[in-house]
Amino acid sequence: MNDLTTLRPMTELAGEHRTKIFALVANDVGLIMSSSNANKAYLSGYASMAHDVASDYKSAVLATRDHAALVVSAADAGPALEAIEDPGLLYRYGEFYFETTGREGRWFEDGPSATFEEAAGDAVSRLQIGRELVGIDRSDGDLLWNMGREILGEQRVVDVTNDLRTARARKTRGEIERLRRATSLVENGLHSFIANARVGMTEIDIAALISERIAGGGGVPRFVSVTSGPRSALADAYPSGRSVAAGELIRIDAGCTFDGYWSDVGRTFIFGEPDARQSALYQAILSGLEAELAMLKAGVTASAVFDAAMSAVRAGGIPQYRRQHCGHGIGLRSYDSPLITSRDGTELLEGMCLCLETPYYELGREGMMVEDTVCVTPTGHEPITSISRELVVLS
Repeated sequence: MNDLTTLRPMTELAGEHRTKIFALVANDVGLIMSSSNANKAYLSGYASMAHDVASDYKSAVLATRDHAALVVSAADAGPALEAIEDPGLLYRYGEFYFETTGREGRWFEDGPSATFEEAAGDAVSRLQIGRELVGIDRSDGDLLWNMGREILGEQRVVDVTNDLRTARARKTRGEIERLRRATSLVENGLHSFIANARVGMTEIDIAALISERIAGGGGVPRFVSVTSGPRSALADAYPSGRSVAAGELIRIDAGCTFDGYWSDVGRTFIFGEPDARQSALYQAILSGLEAELAMLKAGVTASAVFDAAMSAVRAGGIPQYRRQHCGHGIGLRSYDSPLITSRDGTELLEGMCLCLETPYYELGREGMMVEDTVCVTPTGHEPITSISRELVVLS
């Protein structure tokens, strides 16, 4: 699926998201600020590569009901301007040089602030709306919170962390379309592997086939964990140069992003027919995932879904089965809330998107997994992952 023209622009989605969040916060909040990379994309429509290059990169979004301004580094200003198109909504800091012409050139020639704090402070001072309150997201720390209180006074600043979390929990149709696109790119990679599978290929060979299809479809490979034989019991391990032999399991857990939205797909493969033990173990973990899917609907708690998975796997043939979780939310982060654990009593809502999984790892022997992404509906779920859940036998 290489047609990228059918999706509405991210900036258009961000307008919907701003309407959604401002309906949740107090009526007298006129500006919302966040330094979270995910919330920046959610409110502005700009998914920044700079965060991938430097995990400590500082940026921020300042959103009103009508538009979103960004505080970005001077290096990030070029891509940010391409996304939001209005230089008046960008506040730059640091040192970086673009050779420029035209209207954008004159803007780039104006000197940026020296530091993130200076640029953010300038943005707060310019964008505050009359005497309305300013809502600040504290999920990424308290730098903006403390800055806002210092500039505006304690009475003008309110915490909107939970409001943003609530808004993002239920996905819009445009978000679900991007999750579906990201998932299909991984599935295309898995189909490529199936079509080209041969005994003796290495884990790196397999990962390369998957990554090529992801990148070719406009996605960004984020993790492509391919492990085989005894290595298949290593959770979240990088692929190696190990050659795969006949009769060995291949566990693949792969995800990418598309427009900042994540996918997470887990499947198990084998060259030749599985033995009785492998078949029995796989059917046990598959029964756990199917039990999760069978009870999934709005109003059910995350912990109840976890309990269903654990009971089914144990009854299905792995009585000692243990897991810290059997799934997680997904969206602009690979692991989002809720977490499908025995301790998370979150009530599932229509529009929540979840990855449900029941892996099994036996160190020194082998591991296997099956993982699907779904969207919760009032009466069940809408599948996002479409590839078969069965243990895939490779010829």
